[in-house]
Amino acid sequence: MPADDDGRGRLTRVAPHARFRVLGLVALAVTCTSCGMDEAGTCTPDDADGVLGTAKTFEVTVDDTTFTPSILKVQNLTKVTLTLTNQGTTPHDFTVSCLPTPNDDGCPTKSCFPKESATGPVDPGKSVTVKFTVPRVEGIYTFRSSVAGDEQKGQLVDQ
Repeated sequence: MPADDDGRGRLTRVAPHARFRVLGLVALAVTCTSCGMDEAGTCTPDDADGVLGTAKTFEVTVDDTTFTPSILKVQNLTKVTLTLTNQGTTPHDFTVSCLPTPNDDGCPTKSCFPKESATGPVDPGKSVTVKFTVPRVEGIYTFRSSVAGDEQKGQLVDQ
């Protein structure tokens, strides 16, 4: 078993699986505290860095197997302009999946991007531009092509 410092300069033995349990509990605690109520009783998601409402432009290409870039980073409430160019041989699209936001304070239990973020199918060699505002709830959202048979995926990181 690996040894860890107990914080007082002494080494202690920690089972490898115990570390994963602790990390899992920390991740669960972060997820479950993603929303709270403000003084008016309105759901107010936490914001880790205090940055809200920036603007960002993305040029994304999709082909028959991948998105490029496959990771997009934004701040909460960012106004996004995204151009999707299809370099594949069949139509592909861009759709962002909802993110579960478990909580017990009456806030929504999922966070979703607005419908304006979805491009709809884009024919090979064509481009389409969409404009939308990122949700306030931070997290790693999955984007994908939802066209039947497609498996392209990426991550939209709302930080």
